[in-house]
Amino acid sequence: MDPYLSLSGLGVGILVGMTGVGGGALMTPLLILVFGIAPTTAVGTDLAYATITKIFASASYIRRGQVNWPYIRWLIVGSVPASLFAVMWLLPRLTASGVDPESFVTHLLGIMLLVVGVVNVLEHWFFSGQLRDSKLIRNRHVQKRFKEPILVIGGVLIGLGVGLTSVGSGSVLMAVLLLVSELPILVLIGTDIVHATILLGSAGLAHWFSGNVDWGIVGSLLVGSVPGVYLGSRLAQHVPTGPLRLALALLLVATGLKLAIG
Repeated sequence: MDPYLSLSGLGVGILVGMTGVGGGALMTPLLILVFGIAPTTAVGTDLAYATITKIFASASYIRRGQVNWPYIRWLIVGSVPASLFAVMWLLPRLTASGVDPESFVTHLLGIMLLVVGVVNVLEHWFFSGQLRDSKLIRNRHVQKRFKEPILVIGGVLIGLGVGLTSVGSGSVLMAVLLLVSELPILVLIGTDIVHATILLGSAGLAHWFSGNVDWGIVGSLLVGSVPGVYLGSRLAQHVPTGPLRLALALLLVATGLKLAIG
């Protein structure tokens, strides 16, 4: 067990528990930039680690009945095949075509982090953290007529992004769910988490079969992250998280620029 990885898992777990920012957006670039892990291995390892942590969260939402299963079925029609396609077909084809998959994944991860970071910054500055309740998102016409196609197409795009970068199963998916649904927010969160568990598990298995998962790193991260998420969720009840969310969003933008530009 690597104590530095465990401490990193603890720190990321606390931040995720306090802010809800996706662990993949924090952990994957940390593994690449700080620990020097190859990008494809960092992605595969993060997927395996994130799947295990989300299983416990999924169980609690399922037990409380806060999951919309029809939404999940439509989402996985697009997301799971797309993630398997990205890992099992696209990455090998990049290598066969002379494209360095490590460089490709690094740049794409940077773009994904930029998208997630900019969306969070804009939400904080222009909607005071209430973008999810604005008319821009809550469009009844879209919700009634285009729900299933949006879920499937959104699932495809999210599946590709997650398979290649491990980022997007949380914040990007929540944006899709908010666009098509007026369900209570706790049901949307539960649906997001359960779908993410299925998607991350599928993509993680594909990376494992491709040799991109380091189980030693997974174990070290879990030692810190499991208590970290619990501690962060408790701290969030007593500490204002708005400034911290903004700081993390700006950090994601800076990290995304570094990875995308090199």
